[in-house]
Amino acid sequence: MLKWVLIGVGSLAAVVAVFVGVVWFLFTRDGDDASALTEQGSAEVLELTDAGSSYIVVYRYDFDGQTFYGKTSIYRKSMQRGDTYGICVNPSDPSKHTEMNPGCPPESSNGVFEGVKQQPSL
Repeated sequence: MLKWVLIGVGSLAAVVAVFVGVVWFLFTRDGDDASALTEQGSAEVLELTDAGSSYIVVYRYDFDGQTFYGKTSIYRKSMQRGDTYGICVNPSDPSKHTEMNPGCPPESSNGVFEGVKQQPSL
């Protein structure tokens, strides 16, 4: 009988330890540092394809006389060529940017993206 109690307690302790580990990981992991993305900009949708719950877009933005391109997924109900959306740009390295959410630097981010000089294909 004692053997089964110890197995039950050990199993419960293992499940609790795994749960605590997962929660700790989710709340302490470091994402991309978006604190340097302080300048507001605007990205223009050049090409897009409907991916169901999102759009895969090729976009362009200009900053400080330079033009950059990128490709990303955007979750919107509707979107078309020529639409614009807000971005946050790093003024020291304007190729670094992310979607504005809700201001700059963004409160949350889907990652810091690297703009390129040539337009990517869709």
